[in-house]
Amino acid sequence: MPLPSPPALRPERIQAVGEARRETAYGARRLGFGVTGAHGTIMVRPESTVQMVQHAYALGIRVFDTGPVYGAGEAERRLGEALKRLPPYDPIVSTKAGLLGAGVRRRDRDFSPSGIRKSVEASLRRLGRARVDILYLHGPAQIEMTDALLKTLNDMRREGMIVSLGICGRSEELDAAMKTGEFTHYMAPVHAGLTVEDKQRLYRLRAAGELVGIETLAAANPRFPLPVTAGATWRLARSLMGWNAPRPATPMTVDEALHWALGEGGAHRVITTTTRLPHLEANVGCMVTPVTGGLITA
Repeated sequence: MPLPSPPALRPERIQAVGEARRETAYGARRLGFGVTGAHGTIMVRPESTVQMVQHAYALGIRVFDTGPVYGAGEAERRLGEALKRLPPYDPIVSTKAGLLGAGVRRRDRDFSPSGIRKSVEASLRRLGRARVDILYLHGPAQIEMTDALLKTLNDMRREGMIVSLGICGRSEELDAAMKTGEFTHYMAPVHAGLTVEDKQRLYRLRAAGELVGIETLAAANPRFPLPVTAGATWRLARSLMGWNAPRPATPMTVDEALHWALGEGGAHRVITTTTRLPHLEANVGCMVTPVTGGLITA
């Protein structure tokens, strides 16, 4: 059953928060919100996703990540609707290209230059924006990062469709991307359950550009969560398909997992997602400084 919508925020409240906490892409807070996973499915009502983004913004979050693979563009459409209700200059929006999908299982690949351009154009329409701040290639193999593709990405950057280039991956594709010298943002799993080799790669990524951590709460989430929420159901489906991340031998609290990622893990920022407002508030609460009450900045 779809989740009920959280209470709506008044436009003047959102505007006031935005004026007080405006930031640039490189001064962004260290916690972002992913309009991903269950937010691209019928398990969550579109309006619930929209209002969750509004709440995230009101709590100080400025970075929002999505992609066409989540519900065949449905997650991007929902984020686009939410962006209409926020100050246009303020949110930092990233999306992905190269993987297209619907539901949990189906994922189609297209890293051809024309396919990537077509994907970005469709993403911009769904998001209602003229450009995205960061475009991540979504898990390309080394052989797919051709000179023609890199030229197309740089052409789109010169045309103003994208501001920065990134790559989202897990292993060798990240190393291959670093060698090209074309990428400034690296999105990868950052949690204490990674292998020594993977952790060493994180430090190389951090030295090469902006390291954006995902699956950060893998150390805190139960392996087989009771499916009482849309997010828990989504994680259960991923577990059954073998998609969930490895976990450390000793489980961490959410607070410990987030601070490990931003400390020892080396992430410049982390992207988390949830379908529950209390969970969102708890994640933000872990990142709030005791002195100012604001989110910790990079």
